[in-house]
Amino acid sequence: MPSADKLLSNSVAAQAGADYRRASQLFAETLDPVFGTTLLTPERFDDFHVDLSATFMGPALFLAADMTGTTYSFSRDMRRIARTGLDLIFVQVTLEGGDLRTIDGETIRVEAGDISVFDLSRPMHSETQRCRNLTLALPRHLLFTHDTQNDALHGLVLKRNTSTARLISSHLRALFDDLSAITQAEAPGIAAATANLVTNLVEPHIAARSPPSPTVRGAVIMEIRRYIDQNLSRPDLGPDHLCKVFALSRASLYRLFEPVGGVTDHIRGRRLRAAFEMLANDSQRTVGETAYACGFPDISAFSRAFRNQYGMSPSEVRETRERGPLALGPADRRTTASVHDWLRIIAAL
Repeated sequence: MPSADKLLSNSVAAQAGADYRRASQLFAETLDPVFGTTLLTPERFDDFHVDLSATFMGPALFLAADMTGTTYSFSRDMRRIARTGLDLIFVQVTLEGGDLRTIDGETIRVEAGDISVFDLSRPMHSETQRCRNLTLALPRHLLFTHDTQNDALHGLVLKRNTSTARLISSHLRALFDDLSAITQAEAPGIAAATANLVTNLVEPHIAARSPPSPTVRGAVIMEIRRYIDQNLSRPDLGPDHLCKVFALSRASLYRLFEPVGGVTDHIRGRRLRAAFEMLANDSQRTVGETAYACGFPDISAFSRAFRNQYGMSPSEVRETRERGPLALGPADRRTTASVHDWLRIIAAL
């Protein structure tokens, strides 16, 4: 297969040795958009090993992890949910070991052979000392069409002795074994077919589950964030407008966006980010047209805000466009795909 047709992949590994701390930090940083990750210092370095690989499948991301030799903690709280904005569903099969995870105040033991599902728009905490798993990250629209069904997925565990768990497990294992042979053209269809398989198999299991209260769901802020991104050009996009659209009080709206510095700053940041993308990738728009398209009626105010945010003027971004890709930071590399990039792409679909 020509290399251009192969799926993009990335991996990080850490084991006993001089670079243990650096590699462990890289592992935690790779997972940062999903979890706050901590690794305790191993009691026996000879037993320590962690490996994480990611394969980009277009509308999905396939992750394979192998962890042993210390205690690993993974936490997704409301602050991280609000900051990262990843509205994704994770479908996971545990191959070896297991973990203890706390979801909605309930602690669940996940063992080898089990299938577990969790929603990145809602909090969870997990801890393990030995675990090997395969995880497929999917945008929720590839699963159920009704929000109440997708909401009921969070915390679902299908035990290994059920037919549903065995069927999903065998499919994810086969998919993992075949990743090197799948082309970029084939991947979207395979991801959609896998999502369809999962949807049909888990539907009977979620029918009796109670959906969470919409007042406490992290999905609320995801819906508002999507609306903001889709309406950046609106001159009236602000707290008053959002309160009317989503039937929220100002106090409720401010509480939702408090973890990311407030709703007004969030809107300004998204407008500036959209402007950066346009200037870096669209040579047809002028700076003024870009400012207006992103909700800035005053070009001078836009230029000042842009320079404060990125340390360069809009014109400088436009001028350097022909010299090569621009990068905002580790999560925004244009030259080398990263797990951060792929998660952001999938979440935006």
